[in-house]
Amino acid sequence: MMRVRSSAILLLLLSATVLQAETAQVALHNALARTQASAVVLDAVTGKILTREGIPRRGTPGSTMKPFVLDYALQHGLVQPQTQAYCRRDLHIGGRSVPCTHPADEPFFDAENALAESCNTWFAALAQRMPAGDVEQAVAATALPHENLRGANVDQRQLAVLGLWGSTASPLELARAYRSLFQRLPQGGVVERGLQASVERGMANPAATRGITILGKTGTARNPGESWTHGWFAGVVPGRWIVVIYIPKGDGGTAAKLAHQFFEEMAH
Repeated sequence: MMRVRSSAILLLLLSATVLQAETAQVALHNALARTQASAVVLDAVTGKILTREGIPRRGTPGSTMKPFVLDYALQHGLVQPQTQAYCRRDLHIGGRSVPCTHPADEPFFDAENALAESCNTWFAALAQRMPAGDVEQAVAATALPHENLRGANVDQRQLAVLGLWGSTASPLELARAYRSLFQRLPQGGVVERGLQASVERGMANPAATRGITILGKTGTARNPGESWTHGWFAGVVPGRWIVVIYIPKGDGGTAAKLAHQFFEEMAH
C-alpha cells in the first residue's frame, strides 16, 4: 500500500512539473514573439530547465553582476549595509562614461537602495575599496567565464564590478548563477531586499506583476567592439522560477518589460 501511494505521489509531482514546463514554454514564447531576445526559465527548486527561447547569445553582464559583488563584500566585511555614497550621476572611469540613470531626487544611497536603483557611483566606490584579489573572488563566485582580475588596475576593477569588463554570460549561465546566489543569500538580508525593491520601485520595476513577488535586476552593457548596447533581466520568483532574458540592441528596461509579459501570463 505504501509503495502504491508513493508511486502515485511521484506521478502527480511529475505531471505537475510537465504542466509547469508546458505553461512556461507558451508564456515565454508569447513574451518574446517578434523580438530578437533569448531567454531561459529554470525551476528555482530543482534547477531543471523548464523552457528556453531564442538563439543563445553571450554578452557582458552589466549591472546583473552587482548582487554578487555586494553579497561578497557584505559577507567579508568590506562594506556595511549603512555605507553611503553621494551620487553625482555623471560617472567616468578611465575615460569611459558610465552615468547613473536612476532618478536624481535621492542623491545619497546605502547598500540596499544602491542595488535597488543600480547606482553605478556607489558600486564604483565599493570597487575602489576592494583589493583586486577580492574583486576576483567576488566575480569568480558567479561561476561565469571571466578574466583573471588579480592584477587588474583600479579602473578595471570598477568596470568589472559594474559588469562592463572581464566577464561574459549566456542566459543559462546567468540563470544558474542567480539560482546559486539565492541558495546562499541570508533570508531577508540586504541583497534580497534590494532585489525585491528593484522590482517594486527601482530600475527593474517594468517587470513588476500583480500577485507575484519578484526579486530582480536589470543590466545594460556593450560588448567589446560594439557601439550598441544589449539588455538583461535576471529575476527570481522564490520557490518557483529563475528567469533570465537577454535582448540584443536593447537595454535592461526593455528586457524587464518582456519579463513582465512572461510573469503576467504565468499568473493567470
